[in-house]
Amino acid sequence: MFKRFHCKNFNVLDLLTGRVATNIADSLFYMTILWFFKSKFHSPTIVSLIFIADSTIDTLAFAFGPVIDRIKIKQLLQKVNIAQTLLSLICIWLFQFKNCQTIAIVALTGIYVFSTIGSTLIYPAESKILPVIVTKNKLPKINGLFQMTYQSLDLFLDALATLLITLYSFSATMAISALCFALAIIFYRQLHLPKIENTNHADRNLLKNYLFDLKEGWQTLQHEEQIFALILPFAITNLFYGIAAVGLPYFTSKYISHTAFGYGSLELISSIGGLIASIVIQRLHFKQKKLPNLVTLCLFLAGASIIFEVLTAKYFLLLILIFAFSSSFWIGLMNINFEILVQESFAPKILGRIATINSSIINCMIPIGSALGGIIVQHLGANFAIMSQGMAEVM
Repeated sequence: MFKRFHCKNFNVLDLLTGRVATNIADSLFYMTILWFFKSKFHSPTIVSLIFIADSTIDTLAFAFGPVIDRIKIKQLLQKVNIAQTLLSLICIWLFQFKNCQTIAIVALTGIYVFSTIGSTLIYPAESKILPVIVTKNKLPKINGLFQMTYQSLDLFLDALATLLITLYSFSATMAISALCFALAIIFYRQLHLPKIENTNHADRNLLKNYLFDLKEGWQTLQHEEQIFALILPFAITNLFYGIAAVGLPYFTSKYISHTAFGYGSLELISSIGGLIASIVIQRLHFKQKKLPNLVTLCLFLAGASIIFEVLTAKYFLLLILIFAFSSSFWIGLMNINFEILVQESFAPKILGRIATINSSIINCMIPIGSALGGIIVQHLGANFAIMSQGMAEVM
């Protein structure tokens, strides 16, 4: 008994540490690419390419579900981080292209796509692993702990990234990202996963079984009608999230600071909201029948916060930060409870497919929103773009 408990705790620690390193690397990678596009090309349309790429991969996440459920998770985590390390190093080289902007835009967007695919494989893998190495009654606490750790990191990661970019260079920030990706590999190598993780590996003909696995995942999710119905409002509001995301860097430049640090500061405050939500959730656990009411309340309060954030922006800087905090708090509270509900409702052997299908449905409208965002910000302004998200969530 002691040996089993001891092993599981080390698994949780190794998984958490590896994910922390990956999370740091992802944040630095994302902020560096985003701000490179904004500062070098001065076009909302080009900036929207990052959001389109990111959200398109999320929309297609369901296609990676069968891979996650069949390939050994430990090997998957290591190989993905090796690839992301190499991609970060290639970015450093591409940053030196001063006279070939078209090549730089195409290449960096392509690299960002491949790195995002890697993250799309890693994050559902965690949802698949946790129910196996953690008892059901500890899932809320462990999920809350993981989210609290990530949100604590986000308190300074975005601000740190923008500070590094401002004080040093894009290349230096990306080099740190590569180092963190490499560090994560060490901790993923130390994972000792139970035998249940290998139940789908007997048949190595992945192509032959791919479509069957994909169909099985969709059918299993459809049988859980409550969960299937809950994810539809997320998809609708995420259309407007995609629009607002493009406008946010310009909103912060207008009301907070013209430098990258202004954007990082707002992200910092939002992270604090998510952190508080992850702490609160460790004390609360809503039952399935109460979840629809929680989703409704959280969406309303989050949307109202965004609306007031825009309306008060030109009067008080402090109110921008307060309402950004409030919006992130309510969204964070909702998201963690929904993740716990999914983990409790499905067997670990199919969680990879369920998590990626959920992600696809929830995020399917973001690419359209991101594409519209570049146009809307260009012609109607960042305030209108962000206000549309708040109104959609309230409605």
